[in-house]
Amino acid sequence: MIDSLSYCSLRLDYLDGQGNRPFPDNGSSYGVIRFRTSRVEEIEIPYGERMGGTNYDGNPCTQNGFTGARNEEIIPEWKLDGRINPIDGAELYKVSDDKERLVGIYDARKGKFIEAKEK
Repeated sequence: MIDSLSYCSLRLDYLDGQGNRPFPDNGSSYGVIRFRTSRVEEIEIPYGERMGGTNYDGNPCTQNGFTGARNEEIIPEWKLDGRINPIDGAELYKVSDDKERLVGIYDARKGKFIEAKEK
């Protein structure tokens, strides 16, 4: 089961446009990608109209630069303008039972994550 702090802070309880929950209540894990990029101009704070921006994403986007955390946590929100390829060495983690486990490392030559070997 995903811990309630992550579930509520990251708003993993939202419904998508078709009314489905991408992270179901009985889900046991979620993924995290850690990467660096030189294309920072393609990453923005998703401000909506009331904050002087142009973002119109629905929930859980609050359009004020922070997730709509349901537990008073303050979590900044970022939006990529389209897609970017990770730089060689980006890391893919599986988070389960409050623990992160490295499961993949991005290989730029192959254009995909390669299974991480446990040490």
